[in-house]
Amino acid sequence: MHQDDIVTRVRTQYPDATIDIAGADCNFEIHILSDGFAGQSLLQRQKGILALFKDELQSGAMHALTIKAKTPAEKAAESS
Repeated sequence: MHQDDIVTRVRTQYPDATIDIAGADCNFEIHILSDGFAGQSLLQRQKGILALFKDELQSGAMHALTIKAKTPAEKAAESS
């Protein structure tokens, strides 16, 4: 899977997202900032993103996906 494919898929659910991605082949780390995460627990955020890649994870086309999902306000609070 290519990084562009991952970004495109995440944007289908979180169109306002700022996305930073690292990795290649079948192991990726993705940092997502979106107001769409407001009111969601960490587990809900993880499950929502992982669901977008369910088939790839089950087939082994993607082995690992590390997800850091925050709202812009949460990110700003970390910086101060």
